[in-house]
Amino acid sequence: MALHQIIQKLSESSEKTVQYILIAMMAVMTITIIFQVFLRYIFSYSLSWSEEVARYLMIWVAFLGGSLALKKGLHIGVELVVTRLHQGLKRWVLLFSQLLIFLFLVSLTLGGIKLTWAVRDQSSPALLFSMSWAYLSAPVGGLFMAIQSFHLLLKEWGKA
Repeated sequence: MALHQIIQKLSESSEKTVQYILIAMMAVMTITIIFQVFLRYIFSYSLSWSEEVARYLMIWVAFLGGSLALKKGLHIGVELVVTRLHQGLKRWVLLFSQLLIFLFLVSLTLGGIKLTWAVRDQSSPALLFSMSWAYLSAPVGGLFMAIQSFHLLLKEWGKA
């Protein structure tokens, strides 16, 4: 099996995995917020942990959702210059930009691992769990985005 086929299968399976995780996280976040609003306005009671859960889930959703957006080409981009280039040069510029994105995501993943390790002894204020769980969203999301980016890089390489 060629590298391109392996990466394509990895890209597709990680996309499905991320979709299921995002659905679960969004559901938990929505239920938590609705429950908190209900308790606050109906019973004048506030849960100390609900805002923290929603915040950390939103961080995870942002990092994981980035990989789906990357896979589907939904990230914002400025194409004013690229669209005016000659087709041959345009392909090389797109290839170079994909390479830069991939290298950035590898750096995000590695830096996120270091940061996650550095905060392992800190506790969250309300939930009292290790802050490394919140910070782990950066390397995990970075890894999923790097997989998608590498897949796009290989596709662009095939065109160049």
